[in-house]
Amino acid sequence: MKIGHAPRYQGRLTLAERLQIRNSTGWRAVNAKELPAMCADDGGDLSIIGIPGHLLKRWWSLAEAEDFTPGFEGYAREMVEYLTYKNWIKPGEFLMTVAASGGNHDRALVPSNPMRFGGGAVGALVACINLDDEKAAMAFKAESGRVRVILEPGEGLLFPERSVLWNRSKLGNSELAVTLLIGSLLD
Repeated sequence: MKIGHAPRYQGRLTLAERLQIRNSTGWRAVNAKELPAMCADDGGDLSIIGIPGHLLKRWWSLAEAEDFTPGFEGYAREMVEYLTYKNWIKPGEFLMTVAASGGNHDRALVPSNPMRFGGGAVGALVACINLDDEKAAMAFKAESGRVRVILEPGEGLLFPERSVLWNRSKLGNSELAVTLLIGSLLD
Protein backbone atom coordinates (compact mmCIF):
# COMPACT_ATOMS: atom_id res chain seq x y z
CA MET A 1 0.00 0.00 0.00
CA LYS A 2 1.50 3.32 -1.12
CA ILE A 3 0.67 6.54 0.74
CA GLY A 4 1.15 10.06 -0.59
CA HIS A 5 -0.23 13.58 -0.62
CA ALA A 6 -3.07 14.05 -3.09
CA PRO A 7 -2.34 16.15 -6.17
CA ARG A 8 -2.54 19.86 -5.29
CA TYR A 9 -2.20 19.22 -1.55
CA GLN A 10 0.86 19.54 0.61
CA GLY A 11 0.31 19.52 4.34
CA ARG A 12 2.60 20.87 7.00
CA LEU A 13 3.83 17.38 7.96
CA THR A 14 6.11 15.34 5.72
CA LEU A 15 5.34 11.69 5.02
CA ALA A 16 8.23 10.74 7.30
CA GLU A 17 6.52 12.65 10.15
CA ARG A 18 3.11 11.11 9.38
CA LEU A 19 3.81 7.41 8.99
CA GLN A 20 4.21 4.92 11.81
CA ILE A 21 4.46 1.13 11.99
CA ARG A 22 3.20 -1.04 14.83
CA ASN A 23 5.67 -3.47 16.36
CA SER A 24 5.69 -5.53 19.56
CA THR A 25 6.32 -2.46 21.74
CA GLY A 26 3.74 -0.16 20.09
CA TRP A 27 3.86 2.47 17.36
CA ARG A 28 7.18 3.71 16.03
CA ALA A 29 8.22 6.13 13.30
CA VAL A 30 8.96 4.69 9.87
CA ASN A 31 12.69 4.54 9.26
CA ALA A 32 14.54 5.84 6.19
CA LYS A 33 14.81 2.35 4.69
CA GLU A 34 11.05 1.66 4.98
CA LEU A 35 9.85 5.08 3.79
CA PRO A 36 10.46 4.72 0.00
CA ALA A 37 8.61 1.40 -0.11
CA MET A 38 5.54 2.96 1.54
CA CYS A 39 5.34 6.35 -0.18
CA ALA A 40 4.13 7.63 -3.53
CA ASP A 41 5.25 10.95 -4.99
CA ASP A 42 1.79 12.09 -6.08
CA GLY A 43 -1.28 10.40 -4.65
CA GLY A 44 -1.08 6.71 -3.88
CA ASP A 45 -3.40 3.95 -2.75
CA LEU A 46 -4.18 6.25 0.17
CA SER A 47 -3.94 9.97 -0.55
CA ILE A 48 -3.69 12.64 2.13
CA ILE A 49 -6.03 15.59 1.60
CA GLY A 50 -7.00 18.68 3.53
CA ILE A 51 -10.09 20.86 3.75
CA PRO A 52 -10.03 24.65 4.08
CA GLY A 53 -10.17 26.13 7.58
CA HIS A 54 -13.64 27.61 7.00
CA LEU A 55 -15.12 24.11 6.47
CA LEU A 56 -13.53 22.88 9.71
CA LYS A 57 -14.86 25.92 11.61
CA ARG A 58 -18.28 25.45 10.05
CA TRP A 59 -18.33 21.87 11.35
CA TRP A 60 -17.77 23.05 14.93
CA SER A 61 -20.50 25.69 14.58
CA LEU A 62 -22.87 22.93 13.47
CA ALA A 63 -21.79 20.61 16.27
CA GLU A 64 -22.54 23.29 18.87
CA ALA A 65 -25.98 24.13 17.40
CA GLU A 66 -29.14 22.87 19.10
CA ASP A 67 -30.58 21.47 15.87
CA PHE A 68 -27.72 19.85 14.02
CA THR A 69 -29.60 18.01 11.26
CA PRO A 70 -30.72 20.82 8.89
CA GLY A 71 -27.24 22.36 8.73
CA PHE A 72 -25.47 19.06 8.19
CA GLU A 73 -27.07 18.50 4.79
CA GLY A 74 -25.73 21.84 3.51
CA TYR A 75 -22.34 21.13 5.07
CA ALA A 76 -22.19 17.73 3.37
CA ARG A 77 -23.02 19.36 0.03
CA GLU A 78 -20.23 21.94 0.51
CA MET A 79 -17.79 19.20 1.41
CA VAL A 80 -18.61 17.21 -1.76
CA GLU A 81 -18.38 20.39 -3.86
CA TYR A 82 -14.93 21.13 -2.46
CA LEU A 83 -13.60 17.58 -2.94
CA THR A 84 -15.04 17.53 -6.47
CA TYR A 85 -13.52 20.94 -7.27
CA LYS A 86 -10.09 19.58 -6.25
CA ASN A 87 -10.71 16.54 -8.52
CA TRP A 88 -10.24 14.23 -5.54
CA ILE A 89 -13.65 12.59 -6.05
CA LYS A 90 -16.04 12.30 -8.98
CA PRO A 91 -19.45 13.99 -8.75
CA GLY A 92 -22.21 11.78 -7.44
CA GLU A 93 -24.35 10.96 -4.45
CA PHE A 94 -22.45 10.36 -1.25
CA LEU A 95 -23.20 9.02 2.20
CA MET A 96 -21.83 11.00 5.12
CA THR A 97 -21.72 10.35 8.79
CA VAL A 98 -19.72 11.68 11.69
CA ALA A 99 -18.13 9.12 14.00
CA ALA A 100 -16.73 9.89 17.42
CA SER A 101 -14.48 7.35 19.08
CA GLY A 102 -12.81 7.29 22.45
CA GLY A 103 -11.67 4.74 24.97
CA ASN A 104 -9.51 2.11 23.31
CA HIS A 105 -6.27 3.28 21.76
CA ASP A 106 -6.42 0.92 18.80
CA ARG A 107 -9.65 -0.57 17.60
CA ALA A 108 -10.03 -3.65 15.43
CA LEU A 109 -9.54 -3.00 11.73
CA VAL A 110 -12.66 -3.12 9.56
CA PRO A 111 -13.13 -3.28 5.77
CA SER A 112 -13.67 0.03 3.96
CA ASN A 113 -15.93 -1.66 1.43
CA PRO A 114 -18.67 -2.60 2.23
CA MET A 115 -19.20 -0.38 5.25
CA ARG A 116 -22.32 0.63 7.16
CA PHE A 117 -23.03 4.37 7.38
CA GLY A 118 -25.61 6.30 9.39
CA GLY A 119 -29.21 5.27 8.81
CA GLY A 120 -28.13 1.73 7.94
CA ALA A 121 -27.02 2.56 4.38
CA VAL A 122 -24.20 0.41 3.03
CA GLY A 123 -21.48 1.97 0.91
CA ALA A 124 -17.81 2.05 0.09
CA LEU A 125 -15.65 4.44 2.10
CA VAL A 126 -14.30 7.15 -0.22
CA ALA A 127 -12.68 9.52 2.29
CA CYS A 128 -12.38 10.33 5.96
CA ILE A 129 -11.61 13.75 7.47
CA ASN A 130 -10.23 14.52 10.93
CA LEU A 131 -12.75 17.05 12.30
CA ASP A 132 -11.06 17.19 15.68
CA ASP A 133 -9.03 20.16 16.90
CA GLU A 134 -6.06 17.84 17.61
CA LYS A 135 -4.02 15.45 15.52
CA ALA A 136 -5.65 12.10 14.84
CA ALA A 137 -4.50 8.85 13.26
CA MET A 138 -5.88 6.25 10.89
CA ALA A 139 -4.52 2.71 11.07
CA PHE A 140 -4.33 0.30 8.12
CA LYS A 141 -3.35 -3.26 7.34
CA ALA A 142 -0.38 -3.25 4.97
CA GLU A 143 2.06 -5.89 3.74
CA SER A 144 4.55 -4.75 6.39
CA GLY A 145 1.95 -5.06 9.17
CA ARG A 146 -0.15 -2.32 10.70
CA VAL A 147 0.59 1.21 9.47
CA ARG A 148 -0.72 4.46 10.93
CA VAL A 149 -1.09 7.84 9.20
CA ILE A 150 -1.06 10.97 11.39
CA LEU A 151 -3.52 13.66 10.31
CA GLU A 152 -3.72 17.25 11.47
CA PRO A 153 -7.09 18.95 12.09
CA GLY A 154 -8.94 19.26 8.77
CA GLU A 155 -6.82 16.65 7.03
CA GLY A 156 -8.08 13.34 5.76
CA LEU A 157 -7.49 10.42 3.46
CA LEU A 158 -8.88 9.32 0.12
CA PHE A 159 -9.42 5.57 -0.01
CA PRO A 160 -8.85 3.26 -2.99
CA GLU A 161 -11.84 1.62 -4.68
CA ARG A 162 -10.70 -1.78 -3.47
CA SER A 163 -11.41 -2.61 0.14
CA VAL A 164 -8.70 -2.02 2.73
CA LEU A 165 -8.69 -2.86 6.42
CA TRP A 166 -8.66 0.35 8.46
CA ASN A 167 -9.88 2.13 11.58
CA ARG A 168 -9.36 5.30 13.58
CA SER A 169 -6.49 5.10 16.02
CA LYS A 170 -6.41 7.36 19.06
CA LEU A 171 -3.25 9.42 19.53
CA GLY A 172 -1.71 10.14 22.92
CA ASN A 173 -4.09 11.09 25.71
CA SER A 174 -6.84 12.60 23.60
CA GLU A 175 -10.27 11.62 24.89
CA LEU A 176 -12.17 11.64 21.62
CA ALA A 177 -11.52 11.44 17.88
CA VAL A 178 -14.17 13.03 15.61
CA THR A 179 -14.11 11.85 12.01
CA LEU A 180 -16.26 12.64 8.97
CA LEU A 181 -16.79 9.49 6.91
CA ILE A 182 -17.69 9.96 3.25
CA GLY A 183 -18.89 7.00 1.23
CA SER A 184 -20.47 6.14 -2.07
CA LEU A 185 -23.62 4.07 -2.19
CA LEU A 186 -23.09 0.49 -3.38
CA ASP A 187 -25.24 -0.71 -6.28
